[in-house]
Amino acid sequence: MPHLTFFRSIVAVALAAMGLTIAPAPSQAADNAMPPLPGVSIITAAEQYNISHLYYAGPKVRLTFDDCATQARLTGMENWLKAYNIQAMFFFTGRCMLAHPTYASQLVQAGQLLANHSYDHGDYSRMTAAQIKDEVRRYGSVIPTTTPKLCRPPYGAGAFSVGVYDALAQAGCRPAFWTVDTRDWDGSTAATIIGRVKYGDATTPRVYPGGVILMHGTGPHTLEALPGIRQALIDRGYATFHIN
Repeated sequence: MPHLTFFRSIVAVALAAMGLTIAPAPSQAADNAMPPLPGVSIITAAEQYNISHLYYAGPKVRLTFDDCATQARLTGMENWLKAYNIQAMFFFTGRCMLAHPTYASQLVQAGQLLANHSYDHGDYSRMTAAQIKDEVRRYGSVIPTTTPKLCRPPYGAGAFSVGVYDALAQAGCRPAFWTVDTRDWDGSTAATIIGRVKYGDATTPRVYPGGVILMHGTGPHTLEALPGIRQALIDRGYATFHIN
């Protein structure tokens, strides 16, 4: 609408005269700029290990949660993690964080780590480098609190491809994958989720020292499965990361 554009321009000029500016619209990209990282010409075996293990080479097992969660489920996860002094990584989408503007501060205050999982869960293997960069940096998308800054491609798509790796490097982060896929999003029971962690199945290997367990805040039985997952790790003598 031309008259709206003209009015906005007039307001902008007036605010500029007072040393103020108009805040950018939520749809704008590149608000979450991070310094670019070096790219690669090939994904070596060592870098594949880094991607799967979140750039960690020790014996501890990392719990991770993707996508989003209701406030009730997130609070339940936080309370459970706090009760056992476990630090997890939360890969929530930008859309989730905009819909729940308190989640970022809530998780950080609880001692949990934040990582990027795109803005709206698109398939990176079908995107250009510019589109991937926009997904990572778009207003609302998570600025990771991890070291290095981690960005998990939705569906894990392209996590081991040079194209996606370099696009994420341009956006300022490294790709993140997992070693155990619980597939908790599909409605699997708590017992099935625990079994996949303990024993693996035809699709995913079992947990091992230094492994990364993929779960989702949207999983209907994920919270219910957490005690059994913890016990499975204890039974095997595996440690998790601590909040403090």
